[in-house]
Amino acid sequence: MSENFYKRALSIAIPIAVHNLILSSINMADVFMVGQLGESAIAALGISNQLMFLFILFLFGMGSGGSIFISQFFGKKDRVNLHRVLGIMMVPALAISVVMASGAIFIPELLMSVFSKDAQVLDQSARYLRIVGWSYPFTAISFIFQMVLRSTDKPRVPMYTSFFALIINIIFNWLLIFGNMGFPVLGIEGAAIATVLARALETLITIFIVYYTKSEAAAKLKVMLDFRLDLVKKVITTSLPVFINESVWASGIVALNIIYASLGTESIAAVNIMDSVGRLSFAAFIGIANAGAVVLGTDIGAQKYSQVWEHSKKFTAMSIYTGVAVSVILFVTAPSVISIYNISATVSDLAYKTILVWVFMIPIVSFNCLNIVGILRSGGDTQAALWIDIGALWAIGVPLALIGASYFALPIHIVYLLAKIEEVFKFIFGFKRYLSKKWIKNLVEDIN
Repeated sequence: MSENFYKRALSIAIPIAVHNLILSSINMADVFMVGQLGESAIAALGISNQLMFLFILFLFGMGSGGSIFISQFFGKKDRVNLHRVLGIMMVPALAISVVMASGAIFIPELLMSVFSKDAQVLDQSARYLRIVGWSYPFTAISFIFQMVLRSTDKPRVPMYTSFFALIINIIFNWLLIFGNMGFPVLGIEGAAIATVLARALETLITIFIVYYTKSEAAAKLKVMLDFRLDLVKKVITTSLPVFINESVWASGIVALNIIYASLGTESIAAVNIMDSVGRLSFAAFIGIANAGAVVLGTDIGAQKYSQVWEHSKKFTAMSIYTGVAVSVILFVTAPSVISIYNISATVSDLAYKTILVWVFMIPIVSFNCLNIVGILRSGGDTQAALWIDIGALWAIGVPLALIGASYFALPIHIVYLLAKIEEVFKFIFGFKRYLSKKWIKNLVEDIN
């Protein structure tokens, strides 16, 4: 049984981890290539990406709530209700994408002025956002389809389409940022055009594969828009805490980035480099967490309750061991990674020290990610996940970082360390909730 468990878990976790690694590589490629234009360009891209970060977390919040039902309906083999939930996820995702795109296109200076007062940084970030905002609706469509594919044991499709997007993004970055092969030199605007092209093509290919292969995500529009009130109510009741969780958590991260930005352009650049590296290391945790959500959610939907607890313990061990391994790898490679950026010695030193803080927090973060996303939410225990996740961030992380930056003017790596203390509190309360087993709930048992 253990062999079958690990085979299935890894068959889901590895493609999802690779998918997230690819997504992180897209961001890292942008930071690296735009970074050749100087520290102001890195800072501009960093604050511009805060809007995309906020948008993705909104999508993740809606998608994660819906995915609880997708995986449980998948375990129940109820394809019609699975497609109805897909529609319930897609409509608000598109609505939010239009709102976010409108902000990026029409009022970028106003949005970015929250993060920086540097005129050069603001000008470059606004020029980037006016273009990249057009990618948001494409991102919403592909993101929701990809979440459904993950939740129905088809994680390889998002991996393949995102790899294609990475290649397209890198090629057009090279052509349009620097003006290679006769293309105009567009700088940071070239990076934005490359992102739009990559996202649009990724979305079209995802839709084609979904319907050509007749996967579980191949829903008819009529069924997707069949909003049964009882199902909508149940999905919203369960999903709303997840949406609030991700939205308030995202707001907390944005608040932290505003605090970091108050320390100056060098600190913004250092944190952006750390974030791009951190996202690479985070890919493994997301893979295990999402595999946990799919496996545990499917087990609950299929009423295989005796397996749920045993499988959760195995996922916990996987997450902690993986966290330790990633910590060691990042500790060894950090100096080499930083050396590829065209930055001053001061920014390089700040980035390295900030990465070291992340390195030592990774094993705890790995379990927290699994527990919130993969364990508690798999059984619909979304309210507990909500309070554990945002409570630690807003009660511990944000206040400590604000005190460190505003009252003591501490360097960025110390402020970042103060912010990350919230992960310790999240671990303590989250582990207690995990041991209670109160998260094991079948949400679809009575839905026909």
